[in-house]
Amino acid sequence: MAEELDLTTVPVDFVKEGSDWLAIFNPRVPRQMDVQLAARYVHDGVVCSVKFSLDGTLLAVGMEGAVVLYNLSLGEKFTFTLERNTGKPNHARAVCISPDGHFLVAGSEDKLIRVWSIKNHMLVHTLEGHHGEVYAVEFTPDKNTLLSASGDCTIRVWDATQFAETPDASSIILDETMEAACRVLRPVSPGVKLSSKLALTSIAVNSTGKFVAGGSLDGMIRIWKVDGTEDDSAEPVETLSGHEDAVYSVQFVEGGLVSASVDRTIKRWDISDVGVGRGECRKTLQGHKDCILATSALQVGRDHRVVSSSRDGTVRMWDLKTGTVQFVIQGHKNTVTTVDLSNDGRLLASGSGDHEVRLCKREL
Repeated sequence: MAEELDLTTVPVDFVKEGSDWLAIFNPRVPRQMDVQLAARYVHDGVVCSVKFSLDGTLLAVGMEGAVVLYNLSLGEKFTFTLERNTGKPNHARAVCISPDGHFLVAGSEDKLIRVWSIKNHMLVHTLEGHHGEVYAVEFTPDKNTLLSASGDCTIRVWDATQFAETPDASSIILDETMEAACRVLRPVSPGVKLSSKLALTSIAVNSTGKFVAGGSLDGMIRIWKVDGTEDDSAEPVETLSGHEDAVYSVQFVEGGLVSASVDRTIKRWDISDVGVGRGECRKTLQGHKDCILATSALQVGRDHRVVSSSRDGTVRMWDLKTGTVQFVIQGHKNTVTTVDLSNDGRLLASGSGDHEVRLCKREL
């Protein structure tokens, strides 16, 4: 059953309103938190991706032609340019920051992955090898591996220990004769023809760095083992089905996985026995009125939440254990394309087609 929070029916005590935003809290659950708009950052185009650093002091924002890095503690802003190889627009579809805070990474529509030194603000590596747009990039927790997902239907596993902070204009190139330099994970067996429906839109790495999950346009979530042992395979060890449309976001959580889809639902999966084919959907979260484009999960003590953004223009926070929505934030004037939570759960960043990034503080 979809959970509706209608401004016209929610008691006024459960509505918090700012000058150009409002938060609607669920009156059916105890109110355990508050939210406040802390900052607005206006850009020149659609915001495609946002990502906090592990310590929450940096916020990376991907857009057309550039990645902007905000130092939230110092109030500084740096812009990293995506060089164009053609006259076409080149959006930074995915961004991430290495766990040690040394590197900023962007995956873009020109099929490249760029790595900058945050300290020197210089491009230090360009990773070539994908044959389609790069939709997701993610480091393993130990910072030694970078994973990327693409419209070419592959996940590529890069050795991040090769990254250097001093600019040397190096390019790590992968061609068909050099695949040993970079592991390639595929959604199907090598002999099976790849189709556009198998394009990978999102990836997530679990807390041990042993497994990576990928969401696809065919509505499936596939899980690969990537811990470097002999039983590693380029093929998935588990496939989860249940969504009725493309999966645009996946997140590992304690004992499971969270996925979000164009079908307007979020699903929580039990994958405690990953690799034996027993993955099962335990909860389906409903309430968004249009496709869900991004999620970010939080697990701090007993605080198990997931935040989602949608084409319906809202950001929602959910209780992962009960599946109930905690609050809905309205304010963006267009599709909310991307969302991220800081590691401590106190900051929430959202980006939109309205060219804005909004930073909210969550008070417990």
